[in-house]
Amino acid sequence: MAAPLSHMAAPPSVLKEFCPLYYLLNAIPAKVQRGFRSVLVYLTSLDISSDFVAVGSSIGMLYLYCRRLAHMNKYSLEGKCDAITAVKLLSCFDDLVAMGTASGRVAVFQLVSPLPGRNKQLRRFDVLGLHKGMVTSLAWSTNGMKLFSGDDKGRVVFSALDLDQGVCKPLLLLEESSGVVQVQYSHQVLLVSTQQRTLLYCTQNQEVLQLGTRPRKSSGRFGACFLPALCKQSDLQVFAARPGLRLWRADVRGRVEDTHLLKPLFSTQVPQFQLFPRPGPVGGYRPEDRQLGLLSCFFRDGWILSWNEYSLYVLDCVSQVIVGALESSGDIVSVSCCDNEIFILKGDRDIIRLSTSPEGLSTNCDCRSRSSSVTSWDSLHGNAPLTSSSSCEVGSRRYSAPLGQEEMQQELVVQAIRVKKKKKRRRQGEKLSWSRVRLTCSYWFCFLLQFAESWMGYSGPGCGILSLQVTDRFVWCLDFKGGLFCSPLPETGLNWQRFEDNVHQMALSPSGNLLWKVEQKSLTAFACAKVTVRGKRHWYKAVEQSAFVALSDDCAWIIRTNGDLYLQTGLSVDRPCARSVKVDTPCVFSQVCVGGGGVVWALSEHKALFYREGVSSYCSQGDGWKYDTVSEAQGLELMCVALGYGGTAWALDASGSLWFRTGICGSRPQGDDDHWWQISISDYVVFDQGSLFQTLLQATQSVATVTRAPVERVVAFLSQYSQCQPSLVSANGSGVWVASGRNQLHLARGSLVGTFWQNVVPRGTVSATRWTFITSSSVPHREGTFLWLAQSRKDLFCVWDQDGELRPTSVTLPPEVELSHLSACRDALWGLDAHGRVWIRTLSPSCPTGLTWTPLDLSQLGVRLVSVSCGSQNVWAVDSRGVVYFRVGTQPLNPSMMLPAWIHIEPPAQPIGVQLVGIQTSPNDRLLWALDNRGSVFVRIGLSEEMPVGTDWELVPGLAVAQLLLSSRTVWVRCVNGDVARRYGVSEKNPAGDYWKRIPGHAHYLTVTPQDQLWAVTPVGGLSRRLTKLLPQTPFRPASSATSLSGDDVDDEWELI
Repeated sequence: MAAPLSHMAAPPSVLKEFCPLYYLLNAIPAKVQRGFRSVLVYLTSLDISSDFVAVGSSIGMLYLYCRRLAHMNKYSLEGKCDAITAVKLLSCFDDLVAMGTASGRVAVFQLVSPLPGRNKQLRRFDVLGLHKGMVTSLAWSTNGMKLFSGDDKGRVVFSALDLDQGVCKPLLLLEESSGVVQVQYSHQVLLVSTQQRTLLYCTQNQEVLQLGTRPRKSSGRFGACFLPALCKQSDLQVFAARPGLRLWRADVRGRVEDTHLLKPLFSTQVPQFQLFPRPGPVGGYRPEDRQLGLLSCFFRDGWILSWNEYSLYVLDCVSQVIVGALESSGDIVSVSCCDNEIFILKGDRDIIRLSTSPEGLSTNCDCRSRSSSVTSWDSLHGNAPLTSSSSCEVGSRRYSAPLGQEEMQQELVVQAIRVKKKKKRRRQGEKLSWSRVRLTCSYWFCFLLQFAESWMGYSGPGCGILSLQVTDRFVWCLDFKGGLFCSPLPETGLNWQRFEDNVHQMALSPSGNLLWKVEQKSLTAFACAKVTVRGKRHWYKAVEQSAFVALSDDCAWIIRTNGDLYLQTGLSVDRPCARSVKVDTPCVFSQVCVGGGGVVWALSEHKALFYREGVSSYCSQGDGWKYDTVSEAQGLELMCVALGYGGTAWALDASGSLWFRTGICGSRPQGDDDHWWQISISDYVVFDQGSLFQTLLQATQSVATVTRAPVERVVAFLSQYSQCQPSLVSANGSGVWVASGRNQLHLARGSLVGTFWQNVVPRGTVSATRWTFITSSSVPHREGTFLWLAQSRKDLFCVWDQDGELRPTSVTLPPEVELSHLSACRDALWGLDAHGRVWIRTLSPSCPTGLTWTPLDLSQLGVRLVSVSCGSQNVWAVDSRGVVYFRVGTQPLNPSMMLPAWIHIEPPAQPIGVQLVGIQTSPNDRLLWALDNRGSVFVRIGLSEEMPVGTDWELVPGLAVAQLLLSSRTVWVRCVNGDVARRYGVSEKNPAGDYWKRIPGHAHYLTVTPQDQLWAVTPVGGLSRRLTKLLPQTPFRPASSATSLSGDDVDDEWELI
């Protein structure tokens, strides 16, 4: 039996990171445009409350996320854009947020509240000229009438606010000889911690008292905090950090009553906070001597949160234990806590949330026993049962974010169910005696993560990965230097151990009981049974002059160096090798792969794919080889193939693309599909490298580019290893693994969506017909979509997509008119000619393609339009100067009647020479996006039935766009290079969405139906439509069951580490 590959682990903490804060990071851009300069945005400060998350940035912009509304607001200061170095929230009668900058400026925003009697207008108060250095700390009084601020020059400023009168009166309160690191205020006593001492300042009599009798011998960022829940000033107690892991407890007069010596607590193993797996190196420098830092009381009586740049600790001063620690993380910028949550700002853009429960659950729920434990960390890794006797209600003060499609924005309601005893075994997975549980978006996302968004990434063992194989328990890798490494299947990371050296190629049986290796120099194949990671191994000489080996649980297929193929049968743990029998082949093979049910595939040296017919348990050799025409028909140059569980075949081509086919079985070894389905691997567009979704993806290129797939072009590194056959894809019961030439592994443990572009030839046309344009609209009298096609500017055809033969109907254009642009809705067709004139064709159930064209009177505008877009009720347009216009009504009216008014809408502010050239509205008028002449896209925010023109424009970075497309619920684009991408996370509350994701395919022109079906004009002028196939996979554990999801809403995630 194999020995476990594990090392002594620290005991787990009750606090952990349940889910990365994608929604928060994604709402903050990584770059902004300042004139002609692109400026990086770094996150510099952080504060949280039960209702808000406030994040300061290096560009002087405060990002305030409302957890109740799942909406991000931005607040900026005029003038010089200083970094915001401190923020502080307060929720009293009004919601207030204070910020301090690097130049010493302090500003207070009184937020707008929808509640009756509350503030209805955003107001700002400024404190200028009193601070001489960077503001380091802020503190509010409970009623919001007093604000205290400290800077790194030792000054403490008191600002008295009268919100009713709109007055702010600042006053210099204290001036110390060293910088202020922390301030707190309670019961008319101000607690100030500086680099050299901690003092108490009584605001009633201006008395200053020092904690202890002398200042500290060594300066440092040591903070102090008041103990909460005390009712009068005389009862106030203070905790103060001291060098050498000491903690003072003092009274309100500064007298030290007790000293906690914490160093003995660190002599044993410190429990570490469990973080979600992250790409890249996660460690950092930690000084040899541990030290406390800034202090806050946290969650429970006697719990103290301490943090500095290098580490964070939660201490239980009552029980004298360490609750948890985050050490060697490096570059901790800011920390804030509220209720049972700790938010940590690390580095430039990483925010971590530690808590006892996932976001969206109340603080008194035990994450191991709550009724919704199906989405806890433990159950995500298969460690927790799906049963619970306790229930958990959602805290009314916990809110989450829009994390995807409209379906995810709604609450997931889980009803209690009854299970009959007879079906107990069959329905064990449904044995849930749940109370009614409501899960908000963030928690719903964690639920989906188990099933559909679970691509994980890991680092390989060393010098690149040449071969990869996985079994039900272990991952095996062969590097370029011939090192064979092994690791158990991961929970949070891979723990590699060197297994053998000087290995040319390796093969494992699916059960992991048989292992063969081919030695580098002799090219002799050796077999080993009863494989153990540790201990002695006995190798049996199997076959000489071997180039490639593939194993099933009872057979071995061997390709010799001269190209001959041999088979060994009857293998077992007691008989790991046997006599070889030659098998005829139609050509020289370079790779063989073996799947369940007696399926055998092979790749020739010219990358042709073959499958073996007649293989069964009674006839291991089979009847003969048959050429697979599917790969040839698609023009795929396959580099390596693998047969996985559930009758799925996987392949990597020379460009690094991943493909799959289904229905592979012994009776039908070629499978059910007549084509390969393509899957994108990390084809995301993000704002900048490492800027957001850092636990789901890692960008490798700059803004406005699509990230490369993590599978490098195989040909590039095979040029040096031409004698080796790579095996970079492998599958087991829990998912599919893909390796790259850059020492990285990628694991998919969830449902995937495959894409296939099907060529379409409308009846009456030929395959050589060249189309130039396509758009779509709903059919006014029946289901389906009308496709409006053109071969030039002088013709137009209409096709109903529900017509199996796709018979085109010719649509006559106005005399001597060449259409340059077309927009269609359910009841009208709007055409724009080369002179900027608009022609409207009315559509109706009795005449679905219309009868005549009516010119639209544009005398009111007196401009030349370059783009129009029709929704269900409204029309939007852009003129040659980039100005936007809005009109209610899609129909032309009688000239004798009053014409609908065109409303002028200001375009987004842009540099000289940059202007809008296109506009698109969704079929339901809920979304509006615009495109400028540089390929940048903008979204109109604030659209509603009450405000159909919206309120403002917002730049959506990440792509150079040539064409915009809007369905009823999301946005698609065609990039300048022809790539296709979709915007995920678009909703009414989040019209800008979350991120771009590239969709396999290349197009000259695109259209999308209201139901998100894509049609395209190919680069050579052909017509094609996008088909998708959902590949449900067993999440995390082979024994568990998958959830049925469909379509593009399943966003298959890859993570690159």
